[in-house]
Amino acid sequence: MHHGLSYAFGDLLGDIGKWLLLGIVVAGLISYLVPDDFFLRYMGNEALSLLIMLGVGIPIYICASASTPVAAALVLKGLSPGAALVFLLAGPATNAATLTVVARYFGKQATMVYLASIALASLALGWLTNRLYGWLGLDITQWVNEVSDATDSMYMQGAALLLLALILTSPLRQKLDD
Repeated sequence: MHHGLSYAFGDLLGDIGKWLLLGIVVAGLISYLVPDDFFLRYMGNEALSLLIMLGVGIPIYICASASTPVAAALVLKGLSPGAALVFLLAGPATNAATLTVVARYFGKQATMVYLASIALASLALGWLTNRLYGWLGLDITQWVNEVSDATDSMYMQGAALLLLALILTSPLRQKLDD
């Protein structure tokens, strides 16, 4: 059990912590700088929004830890949940490191098949997600508004500060363990 906790609060947190913080910073910038109706106004066409998020997600180097808060901020600014899912699936699966490894071990043709498979699967799942949200009548922004009071609590603020402290001290703990 001690080794599991050591790994969780040491190596794992050290590996994903900086990316999570980067994602939170980018999400904060999106929340502050992007108007609330931006995506509804400029990306109201569902197919176009799915394709744009695929085009944004594929070339950027982003991991799942960083892309999750970014996708959440985009949805809260009016992006469809399906388009956000396309970004969440395509970005981490097609980053430069992954594509380099696939190309090295399987060749360029397999890399193109891999890339096309990720693109098609992401688009299909994004489209299905939008259908599911529509069919169930779900509105993600309503959920956030309902729980926004909870984020102002001392408990939530304390938990955020604790997570920040754990992330910032994880490199120090890793050096002590070595």
